[in-house]
Amino acid sequence: MKHITNNPETSPATPEEKAGGRTTMNLSLFLLVLSVLTNMSLSAQKSTLSLDIDSPECRAWVDSVYNTLGADQRIAQLMVANVAPNQGQASRNAINNYVGKLHVGGLLFSKGSIDDFVSLTNYAQSLSDVPLMMTLDGEWGPAMRVQGATRFPYNMGLGAIQDPSLLYMYGKETARECHVLGVQVNFAPVLDVNSNPANPVIGYRSFGEDPERVAQLGRAYSLGLEDNGVMAVGKHFPGHGDTDSDSHKTLPTVNHDMATLNDVDLLPFEYFIKAGCSGIMVGHLSVPALDKPGLPSSMSYKITTGLLQDRLGFHGLVFTDGLGMKGAAVSENLCVAALMAGNDILLNPVNPANDIQAVRNAIEAGKIKMSEIERRCKKVLAYKYALGLDRRPQPIDINTAAKRLNAPEAATVNQQLSNACATVVRNDAKLLPIGDLADNRIALVNIGAPADNDFAKYCRRYADIDVYNTDGQTLSAAARDKIARHRTVIAAVYKDDQNARATLAQLKDCAGLVPVFFINPYKMAKFRESIATAKTLVTLYDNTPYLQKAGAMAVFGGIDVTGRMPVNIGGIARLGEGVDLRKTRLGFASPDAKGMNPDITAKIDSVMAKALKEGAFPGAQVLVAKGGDIVIDRCYGHTTENGTKVTPFTLYDMASMSKTLGTLPGVMKAYDLGMFDLDAPAWRNIPALDTDGKRAMTPRMMLHHESGLPAGLSMHKLLMDTNTYTGRLIVNRRDARHTIAIPGGGYGSTTAKLRRDITSPVRTEEMDVEAAQGIYVGQATIDTIMGRISQAKMRDDNGYKYSDLNFALLMDMEQRLTGVPHQQWVTDNIWRPLGAESLCYRPLERHDVSDIAATEYDTFLRRQHVRGFVHDELAAFSGGVQGNAGVFGNATDVAKICQMWLNGGRYGDATVLSEATTRLFTTEKSRTSRRGLGFDKPDTADPDKSPTSPEASPATYGHTGFTGTCFWVDPEADMIFVFLSNRVDPSRSNQAWKNAEIRPAIQSMLYKACDYTPSI
Repeated sequence: MKHITNNPETSPATPEEKAGGRTTMNLSLFLLVLSVLTNMSLSAQKSTLSLDIDSPECRAWVDSVYNTLGADQRIAQLMVANVAPNQGQASRNAINNYVGKLHVGGLLFSKGSIDDFVSLTNYAQSLSDVPLMMTLDGEWGPAMRVQGATRFPYNMGLGAIQDPSLLYMYGKETARECHVLGVQVNFAPVLDVNSNPANPVIGYRSFGEDPERVAQLGRAYSLGLEDNGVMAVGKHFPGHGDTDSDSHKTLPTVNHDMATLNDVDLLPFEYFIKAGCSGIMVGHLSVPALDKPGLPSSMSYKITTGLLQDRLGFHGLVFTDGLGMKGAAVSENLCVAALMAGNDILLNPVNPANDIQAVRNAIEAGKIKMSEIERRCKKVLAYKYALGLDRRPQPIDINTAAKRLNAPEAATVNQQLSNACATVVRNDAKLLPIGDLADNRIALVNIGAPADNDFAKYCRRYADIDVYNTDGQTLSAAARDKIARHRTVIAAVYKDDQNARATLAQLKDCAGLVPVFFINPYKMAKFRESIATAKTLVTLYDNTPYLQKAGAMAVFGGIDVTGRMPVNIGGIARLGEGVDLRKTRLGFASPDAKGMNPDITAKIDSVMAKALKEGAFPGAQVLVAKGGDIVIDRCYGHTTENGTKVTPFTLYDMASMSKTLGTLPGVMKAYDLGMFDLDAPAWRNIPALDTDGKRAMTPRMMLHHESGLPAGLSMHKLLMDTNTYTGRLIVNRRDARHTIAIPGGGYGSTTAKLRRDITSPVRTEEMDVEAAQGIYVGQATIDTIMGRISQAKMRDDNGYKYSDLNFALLMDMEQRLTGVPHQQWVTDNIWRPLGAESLCYRPLERHDVSDIAATEYDTFLRRQHVRGFVHDELAAFSGGVQGNAGVFGNATDVAKICQMWLNGGRYGDATVLSEATTRLFTTEKSRTSRRGLGFDKPDTADPDKSPTSPEASPATYGHTGFTGTCFWVDPEADMIFVFLSNRVDPSRSNQAWKNAEIRPAIQSMLYKACDYTPSI
């Protein structure tokens, strides 16, 4: 057949390609287009799929193909045969029979793997002279039939979505996945208005009970499919929503009168038809108002031709529902009856060979005109042309199919749909988003799911919560008592069995109860008594990892919540009910959802894998937030060599990042409250500075590192007892008296011991703070250190010189001003209101050592592998709390404080700092150095010396840490970059770390990912 191009390098042309070139679009740009489309109103859009069906080129191709077909082949073009793709050779034999011998027009695969679908599609297309119309029953994406594909939410949940453009996006993504599988036709959307809660076959497959919403969402989804080269097939005409039986097993009856049919059942199909969409499936339904009782609508001329085609004006392809279903039964041959009724495509004929013969017999008997077979065959061929099947499909690469099917955009669309599904049915007590994290005790009870599922994991990213798991049983009395002590109780329901109902009933009297349902909304009715008095109610409609994440974000303010109930649930929720919630905290999204190249995650993974292999660090966390959402959230390696795997909850020693995560916010809060003047002499608040050379020192100078203080103290000389060694304490070269290699260089005295006047090997009343394993310090130690700092010899000038001592003194000033210990001040006023519960000093007081990344093996001062104690010696011997170091935490909580700054001092329901104070401290820059007011900044004068990548804007602020950490906030890019590692484990002499320059390299990659420009 010379009219078909037999070129393996070509693929079916999409409508865009026929117009002059392949079109690809990045999701972020696509969303921008969607917003424009929304403003223009999707109601004005028309499907582009069939634009060239009446073109001269199409007619010529159709005629040329039709003329090569025999009579039986013309009949066979109207058939789409069903094949089970997971039967090995039997599947191939069936395809060989249907395609190679009978020449059917298309195939429908039932359930199978990605490899099954791809390999058999390639095989089937290779056998066919006329390219096959490959179809898919993918109501919630290919995953409905293809094992290993991403499952999207069921339609009932999508019915809660208020923005139809998201359904267009969903249709576009489904079309992309269909192209990966070689599919041209998707039997979706379900346009049935599910007005009967007892419907056994539609239910969650429907967009809901409101005809207008079903119509709008179904039309938007269909346009998304068809504008991207895949035929949408709306089903099940004239409406399967109000039935109480299953057409797979019997013939259901729809007893609606004509007025109800017009106002309810037919409305979504009218929207679909007016949008110019291409396929409609006629269901096996008895509709007495339309034709005689007992006659399936699929076999009714009045319904299939008179109503659908003549009255409603549908001119696309008319598909029967599966002819193997019990509801299709009539006395004569099903294919003959279906063609006589007006169907174009015979789906899943029971015996295609016999059915072809039966149709031929009907033609010879005059029941069916040959001109009708010609008209419908040419109609099918015309749509094959529109679907790009005028060219032989390119064989699908089976080796890359799974990766392409589950490309990043699949997850992005899934999450955005899931977020938009979230519905707060009521919020009468104003509990949501959950707030007052500083004082709120929160419990999460997972009913019918493990305690560590995604909902629990993401809830824990927002706040310190106690998680309870019922393990399929009801709660014990002891567990109920513990739960009742919490101010807020989140009850997450994943099952509707008796134990689940009984467990929720046990919690119904909790004052701060927040029920969150991850089940079919109709099944919520079983919990009516338990939630009748609940003032708060949330539903996600379904249970997928994406919906669990959306649920956590909805409850804690990580997303805007806009969902509305798509159905009535008697005594619980009314159709259309819902409460909007505003996004107040960081959410979780994908890079491409924020306009970043989706390849960025894989690129970072590659950099980190190489760094781990070369020994740059044992493990790390990398987090990136863009536009108010965390878009990269990766954990690598282990907490130490042979330690536990790094998780998002692993704590890292922040080192000098502590200056900006602990001391600086504490000082900012004191400044916010008017406790000091940045330019007043510091000695007024720190009496020890009332000495020659220090009286002119101001807090602003200290924050800029322009105070004239030296870089630090020699902690070795301060802490070692001079009576335990002779000669020098440390030398450059090893000798008989200096045999202990010191991290960073040099050799220490073999006999040197810690001073016992300011340290102790055991806990005592005076030495009651553990500085390391077996080393205790007390107030005398801290006083000694702070006295040495205040007595430090000043430099000859007060130009820029980075100094730990500045921040030790600033913390001392804060404590004197507030009268509150620093760790309590910053915890109560900064960290806890943010829900940044991991940020802390002295982490072993609250965390298991296995949750904390180890740092260096200290061979001299502490003579142990440091883990759970601050690495910095000044901070360690100050009792773990010092202005220059001592903060531990995870990347998520660092991002919270960064986002608070970006928000002008607000986060969640908390105003942590005033906007004026936040702006002052985050924007000021020294006139003589790159330093900001406590923050580090890019070096724009000498980019080679900058701590950031060259692409960072001058407005960027943040800090680095000696242990291999950093955070950078770029207000112009609206981006936060957090990198936490323990590169000093086991030693700071780590050449692999120095060689890699990992932090600026990754930061540079992030900016380049933001410059991603798709080709259109």
